[in-house]
Amino acid sequence: MSRGRRSSRTPLLFAVVLVILAGGVSAGAPAVAADDSGTLSVTITDDATPAPTPSPSTGGAGTGAPTSPGGSVPAGGVRPAPIPVSGSGGSSTGGGGTAPATEVSVAGMLYVGGLNAATTPALDPAGGVVDVWFTVRNAASTPMDLSADFWMDAGVFPQRLDAVDDVAVSALQPGETRVVSAHLQHGGQWTLLSTHVTLTPPESVDGVALTPVTRDALTVMFPWVVVLLLVLGGLAVAAVQVVRVVARRAPVTAVAA
Repeated sequence: MSRGRRSSRTPLLFAVVLVILAGGVSAGAPAVAADDSGTLSVTITDDATPAPTPSPSTGGAGTGAPTSPGGSVPAGGVRPAPIPVSGSGGSSTGGGGTAPATEVSVAGMLYVGGLNAATTPALDPAGGVVDVWFTVRNAASTPMDLSADFWMDAGVFPQRLDAVDDVAVSALQPGETRVVSAHLQHGGQWTLLSTHVTLTPPESVDGVALTPVTRDALTVMFPWVVVLLLVLGGLAVAAVQVVRVVARRAPVTAVAA
């Protein structure tokens, strides 16, 4: 009796094993269950779902270099500063570029810088040297020959103290900037000095008429003689006051007849 029941179950168990092996080969893992009646049921489920395809990013951190109206940002992450295209002195032609605020344009062909001055007192009360200089820049396409006239006044009084004329600026090349200087003497004890220069360019360059330009500057010469006289005068007044105070405090001795 038991042998017949065992032999009848053998084909059924063999079928279950085959189903389990077939489910292991498939994409999903099989689930085997048995009910109370002894009948086995096999359920195969497929839990695999397709992986989502990543969509291209449109921005945000770590998504690449952002763009802007001015173009893409370089690899360093910093946009270059804009290149200035104009200046306070106006743009020039040729190789001149833009002019700083201290420069004066002569028809866009020549740029003259401001006049600078430095004083050096001398032991001679009527001496004293004033060094003056300025810059000139050729913004034309051809070389230029220029000349400069320097002079110095007594500041408050319209008295000419010294002058240096016809300082040659020869063959100033296109795009070249040159420093033009001179030594003016007899600064004396005037304290406030007024220096001047007139630069004379060619009458015309590249068909453009040019005119002379004048630059001015004020400077101070240390009036050492005046200061020394004031110091000596102050010491003299102080000495007189001390003598008077001592004389007032001195006892008066009567001389007996």
